[in-house]
Amino acid sequence: MSASTPVQVQLIGRKIRQLRRQRKLTQVELAERIGVHQSDLSRMEQGEYKVGLDTLLRILQTFDLSIGDFFDESGPAENIAERVRRLSPGAQREVEDFIEFKRRQESGDFREEDGEGGSDGGDDA
Repeated sequence: MSASTPVQVQLIGRKIRQLRRQRKLTQVELAERIGVHQSDLSRMEQGEYKVGLDTLLRILQTFDLSIGDFFDESGPAENIAERVRRLSPGAQREVEDFIEFKRRQESGDFREEDGEGGSDGGDDA
């Protein structure tokens, strides 16, 4: 990449590559879907070639993303938190309970006495 290539062009290219790989598409497949040559897509992903607005919009449509989603740098953790915030209070409690269950399960701190279960002794497992 040349020193004169703007950082934004490189970041957009990396984001396109990341999205393409997450969706298990080859450059050839994505290029066909958005109507560009594979070599041009490769150069876009490498930050050597500016992505035109029309091409970016076709990429967003292919990946079912808004411009805001594409440029959002908050990462998946914040996206999950936002999705939980949109749930009803009861559903939020269920998610919190499940997270606590998984935390205990992974830490080995999982005991039947914490939950229901009618057994008052003995480990069957």
